[in-house]
Amino acid sequence: MNKTQKGIALIELLIVMAIITTGLVYLLGIFSFSLRISIEKEKISQANFMAQEIMEGVRNFRDSTDWQTDGLGTLTTLTPYHLEKTGPPAGWTLVLEEETTNGFTQSVIFHEVRRDDNKDIVENGGDLDIETKKIIVSVSWTERGKSQQISLTTFLTNWK
Repeated sequence: MNKTQKGIALIELLIVMAIITTGLVYLLGIFSFSLRISIEKEKISQANFMAQEIMEGVRNFRDSTDWQTDGLGTLTTLTPYHLEKTGPPAGWTLVLEEETTNGFTQSVIFHEVRRDDNKDIVENGGDLDIETKKIIVSVSWTERGKSQQISLTTFLTNWK
């Protein structure tokens, strides 16, 4: 093997190493992206589960209290609350202020409900329905410097 052939073989080896290195860098990038997406999906799932659990807790609170005495009818609208467990017997209570647990900030906000002449819920105008509340449950967190949030909305009535 002469010097020219050795030089060409060395260049071929360097090209092959560059191609393999580039491929590995791309694979590492794809792995990193996949891991990041997986972590983000896990956070979204946790927040969604938390929001659903809070909404169920609010329903439980409504069912175990008297609407106008110590229940949803007595709570201040447009003010953040959070749930806390009570007991025994096991139950829920609503406490002023939002709460942060494990990096997730949770809040429950109650809104007045208004109805038109057809008894349909309307955003503006209409008559105040003191037997119905609009509930918005929000769970927020920070992911890579960006604020993320999941919100669930429902209407609860004084069905008793």
